[in-house]
Amino acid sequence: MTDKLLVMLTGDEANIADLVRDNPAAISAYLTEQFAENDLLKAKNALSRVMKAQNVQILARDAGLRRDALYRTFGGRIDPQLSRILRLFSAINVRACVVPVSGTDSPDGAAARLSEAFACENPADAIRGLSSVVKAQNVTALAHKLGMLRTNVYKTFGGKVDPQLSRVFNLFTALQVRFVIEGMQPKARAPRPKLGRPRKISHASRD
Repeated sequence: MTDKLLVMLTGDEANIADLVRDNPAAISAYLTEQFAENDLLKAKNALSRVMKAQNVQILARDAGLRRDALYRTFGGRIDPQLSRILRLFSAINVRACVVPVSGTDSPDGAAARLSEAFACENPADAIRGLSSVVKAQNVTALAHKLGMLRTNVYKTFGGKVDPQLSRVFNLFTALQVRFVIEGMQPKARAPRPKLGRPRKISHASRD
């Protein structure tokens, strides 16, 4: 564990905000630690801290979300949907990978297949990847682990529903996998729009 990461995990809100602001490497290290146990509360709080540390106006633009939707989704109170998390990740220049929980082997190479789906950075591909992995399992046994009806497993992970993070974490726990967040090189973005009204041109300057 790096000194910076130790500060993030034990420091106050200001320390965390300073370290994760416009810093994909710090964001990825912090989120990986907070996502490691598939714990929804820790993950929601971490996403909220990371979101609030950025320039939210620009972040909303890059994530393709309204500013109020960004605050509502990542304010730490609701269970965010997977597609919005992945759009946030793209906007802050990180991506999700999936690895087996330490000391275990994920069934049927689930971690590798999920990582491949998430690597596309397209939420629809990730959702289809989840569906493919679920359908490759003994769904009756998987439903028992998830505490869900078999029909609800197919409904939630059938590839058409955008699952909430809690559902994804429950699935990952059953499959003995977890997220690892990786930093990426910043993407080329549209220039930030200039604020304010255009400067008036005097009659003298026109002449």
